[in-house]
This record gives sequence, structure tokens and C-alpha cells, in this order.
Amino acid sequence: MKNNIISFSAAIAIAAAATAISSCRTANSADRQLEAYADSVANNVARLQINHRKFVVSGDQLTINQSPIINVSDNTNFVLVNGDNGVVQVSPRFSGGPNSVGGFTISGEITKYNVKESKNGDVTVTYRISGSAGSSDVRVLLQNGRNKAEATVTGTFTGGRATIYGTVKALDTQYFEGRSF
Repeated sequence: MKNNIISFSAAIAIAAAATAISSCRTANSADRQLEAYADSVANNVARLQINHRKFVVSGDQLTINQSPIINVSDNTNFVLVNGDNGVVQVSPRFSGGPNSVGGFTISGEITKYNVKESKNGDVTVTYRISGSAGSSDVRVLLQNGRNKAEATVTGTFTGGRATIYGTVKALDTQYFEGRSF
């Protein structure tokens, strides 16, 4: 009788633990589904912003040429498109540099704006931005189903390359624009 009570108590404890684990898995699954849905909605909004030429790729990581990826401030590292005008700002440091925020800023007119969607659903935007000190080619890649983007800026004269990793945001996003060339 005593063994039956212990066995019954152990069975109840195992059933309760299995139920708790199952509910945790269900909660995690629901959280993942909600996150995937939010990412999908953000991706659709980003696609609309790209097609209307009104967006900012706000970066939280940066690499210059083949340097390691570094974490940076998203309000000073961005690629902005507003119709026929744009800004590219790369700022790996917090002060100094030609733009006064530790990097470079190119502000000017956008030409050769082209949007393509690949077979896997990724969206690629290419354009040239021309400022008073020269021009740069920009390539923005928006991953399919996610609001993850990378913007690669290549100087047309220097051949230097910077890649900003971040998300596509609306133009009303807060950012700090340095002095452009």
C-alpha cells in the first residue's frame, strides 16, 4: 500500500512536470510565432518604404573594408533615402573626424535608384549618391521576411567600403547627422 502511494505520488509529480514543460514549450512556440509575425509585418512596411524612397537603414554594427564587425550607435550610423536626396553616415567613433562625429558623412542627390527582388524574396536596392566631395555607390539588402538589412557603401574614387548592419526604419527616426563633405 505504501509503495502504491509513493508510485501514485511520483506519477502525479511526473505528470505535473510534463504539463509545465509542455506549457513552457507552448509559450515559447507562441512567442516565436508572434516574433516571426512582427518581423514579417516590419518587412512588409520596410518594402513599402523602400519602394516609396523614404527610409533609413539604422545600423548597430559596422565593418570598414575587411575589418572585424564592431558595435556602433544606431543614431550616428545610417543610410537615409528621402526621394531624390540622401545621406550616408558612418561613424565608428564618438568625436572628431571630418564630419565632427568620428567618421564621414555624404549628403547629396540620389541617381540610378533600382529595386530588385531575388527568387528567395530578398530585396536589393542600388543607387549612387553624389555630394560636393564626390560620389558613392550604395547597395541595401533587406532579408526576406525579416527587418534585417545591410547597407554597403563603396567610394567611387577611393574604393573603400563600409557595411552597416541594422534595420529599416521610417524617416522620423531620431538620428544625428554630422557635417557632410
